[in-house]
Amino acid sequence: MSRTTPQRSFHIESLGCAKNQVDSETIISSLIADGWHESPSDEADVIIVNSCGFIAPAKKESIDTAFGFRTAYPGRTIVMAGCLSQRYADDLAQQMPELDGVFGNRDLAGIGAFLDLIAANPRNPVSVAPPVAGVEASEPSVMPEVVGDRRRLLSPAGSVYIKVADGCDNSCAFCAIPLIRGRLRSRDPDVIVAEARLFVSRGIKEINLIAQDLGSYGRDTRDGREIVSLIRRLLEIPGEFWIRPLYVYPERFPKELIRVMRDDDRVVPYFDIPIQHASTRVLRSMGRPGDRNSHGELIRWIRGELPDAVVRTSLIVGFPGEDDEAFDELRGFVAEARVEWLGVFEYSSEEGTPAYRASRGRSRVAKRVAKQRRTELENLQTEIVDERLGRFVGREIDVLVEEPVIGESIVLGRGFMHAPEVDGAVVLRYAGECPRPGSVVRARIIRRTGVDFEAALLTREAS
Repeated sequence: MSRTTPQRSFHIESLGCAKNQVDSETIISSLIADGWHESPSDEADVIIVNSCGFIAPAKKESIDTAFGFRTAYPGRTIVMAGCLSQRYADDLAQQMPELDGVFGNRDLAGIGAFLDLIAANPRNPVSVAPPVAGVEASEPSVMPEVVGDRRRLLSPAGSVYIKVADGCDNSCAFCAIPLIRGRLRSRDPDVIVAEARLFVSRGIKEINLIAQDLGSYGRDTRDGREIVSLIRRLLEIPGEFWIRPLYVYPERFPKELIRVMRDDDRVVPYFDIPIQHASTRVLRSMGRPGDRNSHGELIRWIRGELPDAVVRTSLIVGFPGEDDEAFDELRGFVAEARVEWLGVFEYSSEEGTPAYRASRGRSRVAKRVAKQRRTELENLQTEIVDERLGRFVGREIDVLVEEPVIGESIVLGRGFMHAPEVDGAVVLRYAGECPRPGSVVRARIIRRTGVDFEAALLTREAS
């Protein structure tokens, strides 16, 4: 039954990672089910900033976004939701009177009731979502199982993220995720499969499986669930779609996944493996196992088994104790591994993490040095991309069409080598009718331009 409230329209500004995007989509669905309707920000009664609280730049973006909305729309209700709110609820309520409410990520289905509370007590004072009954304030609740409700997706056309787990037990010294999202909680595989089946029935062509670490899926249970078995079950769903597993820690990489990819090409040979560093000493300080040799061997083994494999990794520079020798080792690893896609991040000191105290001591790396090191690795990666992507020129691939370029006979899309949002794109030229966004077409790659491919349309609606 719909609630009766004077505020019936909302806008959500989704910041941060794909996992936060799933939360935003869940909030949208929950509010629509409660009788609200989604509107542009300049028309909405309530504006929700679904924030990111992972590192300092993301925190700043979240706060600046909320301030921007308050300045633009002084009479509207502004709510900060998401990870930043989960971790700093009381601080935000006390220090940001510009907000009307602070709502975390522990009970997404409760957003409608929370907005009703704000409407009943407008700006007197900033409302903070109460902890969920039976759940400690520091520990988010079990993920709400919302199946089929995410009709309004924020992903590119034809693509969806499905969160298979939330939270993390890896306890990396630099990471605040366990403080924000709590310990690992794996979703019921039956619910995940039902959700995927519904999305496929609605025409979704790409299922992106996400978690803090897919390799940890099921480790918090005793029922035998694990990620490869889940993917095999997803492949039993009839239809033309592909599956992209995202973010698998190297120490928990499930080697059986390679066999699944060889047996069914609907699981794309794309590997997002966060290495973080190559120096053994720095890795141990980070609380991470593995070393330069083991990480390099894993990448070489993957490519030996699947020659078309595309690898993405993320690295942190400027971690406390990263001296010139450690950075030289990291730079050598980048040159040797030659991954297709690389994200380099300057270390962000996050209070409450094991590395926080070290970042205040003599082992601290100057921000200027960290920035220089990031730039050096990014410049090296530019040369590597030229080589690694060049091998696809002349090949025929399936392209998931995302959007047309207005005024030109061009659409933008992605191939199996492109994860949503973070990698390059396929710039596809066509004659006649524009290929439909969300469809999969066949194309030939003509040339590479930077991180993008230019391609010519061969056949429409490959599936």
